[in-house]
Amino acid sequence: MEKKRRVTMYDVARAANVTPQTVSRAFRNTEDISEETRKRILKIASELHYVMNNTASSLRVGNSRLIVVVYDNLINVYFSIMIDYLQNNLREKGYSLLMLSVPHALFDRSTYEFAVSHNAAGVVSFLEPEQEIGELIRDFRIPVLIVGRRATLANVDYIYTDDKDGGRLAAQRLVHCGAKRFAYFSVDLGVSCAYDRYLGFRQELERQGQPAPVVVDGYIRPLQESLAELFSDPAAAPEGVFCFNDMLAFDLLYYFELLHLPPVYVVGYDCVQQEVRSPTRLTSVGTDKNDFAARAAQMIVSAVETGRMGGTSEMVSVFLMDGVTA
Repeated sequence: MEKKRRVTMYDVARAANVTPQTVSRAFRNTEDISEETRKRILKIASELHYVMNNTASSLRVGNSRLIVVVYDNLINVYFSIMIDYLQNNLREKGYSLLMLSVPHALFDRSTYEFAVSHNAAGVVSFLEPEQEIGELIRDFRIPVLIVGRRATLANVDYIYTDDKDGGRLAAQRLVHCGAKRFAYFSVDLGVSCAYDRYLGFRQELERQGQPAPVVVDGYIRPLQESLAELFSDPAAAPEGVFCFNDMLAFDLLYYFELLHLPPVYVVGYDCVQQEVRSPTRLTSVGTDKNDFAARAAQMIVSAVETGRMGGTSEMVSVFLMDGVTA
């Protein structure tokens, strides 16, 4: 079947016996066109099944309303939840969203250039930026908001949860449960939020006279191997485990059962079970994700519409959600 030709603005102008510029003004609802003419043009456009080319339009007026959202793990439910909330909040402000999943853990040059090539108005990244992102922002003037991470680039905005307090809350709960030995399962501690959660966890354990936690990178070595080694000596095995995120905590619970390991207290992070129901209620640290996303949407839209490049950061408070695992 032959592909149907797309109706253009020129086709609408020809049918309405006006100029393409007049059609453009009708769609933008400018003051220099009568209401009667505007309604007539919109009616003709509808009859012709005209669909506006937003990319071309944004190039003409220099006002794209597309936000590129960058993340690195399609399996992590947290990203799906947050991006859904972001999309809803951005749509209310008249912006659309383009999701970009990348195979690495940093927001790099190629990712920013992808946003530039798609005429994006702004970028929201769940990944920490490489240093050269600052130079690219100065060159291309497309603002960037980092969500859930913090860094030191002066021309980038940040919004993140109080990760250190989250670690403190996890330690308090595990100590309250009676645990005496502890482990922190994480990603690379070079990631700001991973380190902050660890720092709050360790400092609260120290404050309560407890030993420092064993740190396990849950993404470098297979979890099954790490757990088999960690629990090889029952007298030294951890009794309380804090996980960098809920997905890692769910993996641990699965392998505890698979390997017939003794039960331990587990606290996760992200509270994905606020939105995703499951039969095993995980104890987890989290925040109001819809409010978090609404604040993020407001920050990136403000940067886009004012031309501000960086200089704003916000830390959002966290709470502990009760579950059956701690």
